[in-house]
Amino acid sequence: MFDARKYWDERLSNQYDLVGVGDISLGMNYNKWSYKVTRKILFRLFRKYSSMFQNNKVLDIGPGTGFVVNIWKSLGKDLTGIDISATAVKNLKVQYPEYSFLEFDIGSSKVNLPENTFSCCSAASVLYHIVDDKALDIALSNIHRLLKKDGIFIFSDNFIREGQYNITHQRCRTLQEYKDALHRNGFEILDRLPNYVLMNDPVDAQTKFYPRLWHLLTRLSAKSKLLNAILWPAVYPIELLLTSVLKESPAQEFMICKAIK
Repeated sequence: MFDARKYWDERLSNQYDLVGVGDISLGMNYNKWSYKVTRKILFRLFRKYSSMFQNNKVLDIGPGTGFVVNIWKSLGKDLTGIDISATAVKNLKVQYPEYSFLEFDIGSSKVNLPENTFSCCSAASVLYHIVDDKALDIALSNIHRLLKKDGIFIFSDNFIREGQYNITHQRCRTLQEYKDALHRNGFEILDRLPNYVLMNDPVDAQTKFYPRLWHLLTRLSAKSKLLNAILWPAVYPIELLLTSVLKESPAQEFMICKAIK
């Protein structure tokens, strides 16, 4: 059975940076530019939905190296973070002494925090690492319990339309599986939009175009340091444009939900 706590502790102990929490196979330059895309989108989403917040308190699931924490900090929010990795929590407490970080598996049992506390919960590239379906239900139930009525839940996954895409530490669920799980645990889906189009593995592609393009990009990136240095900054503005105009993506997307009490 996959031991998520051990996996993430070992991975982050060896590499506590964007590569450690991102795509470990593609190196720092790719991860730096792909996270820039995510930062732009999350900043826009957080600002858009903050008008619905009932207080200043936000929860981040799987803060890792603090990427999302930094975005919330720039918006002046009072943050609590929950991470399964002791390494992450130890480092985050040093990096952000003004915030509270708890070492906890959100998919294991009730989190020792008061109910109806937070106006928003974020979980960027986290839930597909909960490979057990029962654990995902527990995680969603915990998040719902911790959110205020009409609290906002923003998370990313691949939301594949059919089939399966599973590796040791990742399970990509279908869009319908997520709709069912969210409904079961008291959430209403408000919106879904692209996180990536070109700069992420297109596991939900309906044609061969995106997989072939992704293969070409990653192959060129691995060919030489010069190509790697040029390629991802060149793709970045195209990615920002595509994620702003497209409604569906062949790759990772964000889903925005509301907690119905």
